[in-house]
Amino acid sequence: MSALWGKRMKGVAAVVPALGLLAASLGGCEYADDGGPPGVAASAPPSNAGPGHPDSGVASNSPAVPPEQANDEQMRRLLGPPGTDELPYLTATGAAAAWSADVPAGDYLLTAACVAAQYAELEVRLGGADAEESNILCHTRRVMRLTHQGGLITARVAAAADPHFGASGVRLEPYPEVPGSSAGPANGWAAEQLGPEQPGEVRGYPVPGQWHRSGPVESPGTLTLTFVCEGTGAVEITVFKPNGDDLHAGSGFTCGRPFPADIPVGPDGVLVRVDATHDPVRAAYSLLPSTGGGQ
Repeated sequence: MSALWGKRMKGVAAVVPALGLLAASLGGCEYADDGGPPGVAASAPPSNAGPGHPDSGVASNSPAVPPEQANDEQMRRLLGPPGTDELPYLTATGAAAAWSADVPAGDYLLTAACVAAQYAELEVRLGGADAEESNILCHTRRVMRLTHQGGLITARVAAAADPHFGASGVRLEPYPEVPGSSAGPANGWAAEQLGPEQPGEVRGYPVPGQWHRSGPVESPGTLTLTFVCEGTGAVEITVFKPNGDDLHAGSGFTCGRPFPADIPVGPDGVLVRVDATHDPVRAAYSLLPSTGGGQ
């Protein structure tokens, strides 16, 4: 296993049924060979794909949108909005998304994605090391942690499709810091939704469009992650371990009631991301030892 990635992330489809987050246990992600190039992760088509579902790629009761614009909008949904950290963020339609930048030493998250194709080729190089190459399944996002010693980072992702329509994107952002113990006004709302905080419980307050790091947990193992949010429309939730062992995602979650799911959590906790289709949305989650009541 390359030292660049640590442990390789597993890609998951950006579209799964609403209770699929964590419900497959979030039982990990299994892929079968779909006839694509070696190393391409394959997943079954989403059961909710089709008109009326925003992730299906089919718009319902909406004006016609040029393919290039639709692909660019989906790319930005997968990558998230550009940050204010001045780190590379690039999308491209009809060409590879590629950049090379001098980046200070530190830990980073690199996210790559593609649309309007079956897969894309991803290449990342840290400094003068050999490039790491892999294939990624389109309509998903590949997230990986990079520990960088300083100097150039070069990244390139190219969708394997008609160059007029295949879109690709790649971004770099700081690895999220461990949050403080307080979230200000969110604490009161979260207590109403999740109940009083219990000994050993870990609570987090993710901001839509940003990765949130839970920090360490006292009792690693099978924990119940209970997610709550307040807002209109649906949200997407992505949860994975900081070392890249597992990646879980779900879309179409409607705010209004607590949603519990049992997941395997190591001592370093998890990273959580919430993407909202409508703003504003506020969200919170808790991690507690499982009692067997999660999805």
